[in-house]
Amino acid sequence: MSISPGDPGSTSALGGALRRQAGRLADLVVDLEDAASRAARGGHTDPTPRERDLLTRAATQLDRVGGLLQSWTTTVVESAARLRTLEPALARCDLVVEGHLVVERSGPSRVEPGERLAERERLQELLNRVTAVRSRELAGLRRELEQSGATLAALSDRARSST
Repeated sequence: MSISPGDPGSTSALGGALRRQAGRLADLVVDLEDAASRAARGGHTDPTPRERDLLTRAATQLDRVGGLLQSWTTTVVESAARLRTLEPALARCDLVVEGHLVVERSGPSRVEPGERLAERERLQELLNRVTAVRSRELAGLRRELEQSGATLAALSDRARSST
């Protein structure tokens, strides 16, 4: 599974939409519980325990994934802000960020080579910290999404086998 950061606004909106849907499913569970209570008071058996369980689990997974996507958005935005704080030092020493590396800008530089090298190493260390946080968050998100996908697939299989 490959996860690209995408547009943070869209990712956050998707997370919010998933969490809203989780709320709607939770409302359906409450409605089913009310119907089950009425059936029990009338002396009938509850026909909805399996459906309530499936809806509860699906709502939990949707809320979890929505929260993870919103958390990922926060990490991406914070990482971008940290990277922007490096820009003045990069410009001062004629350095640029290419991918995950701090490299010398092409062309001649007026910055002393020793100072430029020292600043490149310092900025590379700072960049490594920023990308490490983002990488850890992405790896955690990937694991959680895979686990959630497996859980939802199992719920779907259970729902199909009960019909």
